[in-house]
Amino acid sequence: MKFAPILMQAPTTLPISLDEAKDHCRVGGADHDSTIEALIEAAVGYLDGYTGVLGKCLMPQTWAQEFDCWQDFPLCLGPVTELQSISYFDRDGTEQALNVETVRIERRVIETVAALKPGKSWPDDADFGEGLITVTWKAGYVDAASVPPAIKHAMKLLIGHWFENREAVIVGSINSNLQLAVESLIAPHRRVGP
Repeated sequence: MKFAPILMQAPTTLPISLDEAKDHCRVGGADHDSTIEALIEAAVGYLDGYTGVLGKCLMPQTWAQEFDCWQDFPLCLGPVTELQSISYFDRDGTEQALNVETVRIERRVIETVAALKPGKSWPDDADFGEGLITVTWKAGYVDAASVPPAIKHAMKLLIGHWFENREAVIVGSINSNLQLAVESLIAPHRRVGP
């Protein structure tokens, strides 16, 4: 059984700066800074993380996921940059940490997994107690400059549209054209797989 991943540490930076967004919206001065900052965060929220439409991480962040058996652990959010820990409870109820040096990040066609290195083994069933195995990893592009330009442009389109159209109802076909443009830009970057 696989449980949904949990965000342990949110990103501390955004993939688009306030200046980039203001330039796209053709806004000078600081009068609209707080509005545009909120729109940047909304665009990131729409795309980023487990519930985002991309199904992947944009900026560096830490995630954890629980599993109920030893296996090649699918790391459902990438790009994976570091396996931080694999922990479990032993028969005495004491939390144990697996040596992550025995595990490698393996990028497969459909998913990235934390898999055992050749010649290594998972803890013996006799050592494994009740409870779940928690896998923690870091994911996201190294910095804002590493985020694919198509994703950043899709964000700018969303920000610009929301800035100009602050109500939910829009007359005409602008909304469907925007959706098509955004979907076309992000389609190659969406997570695929289970």
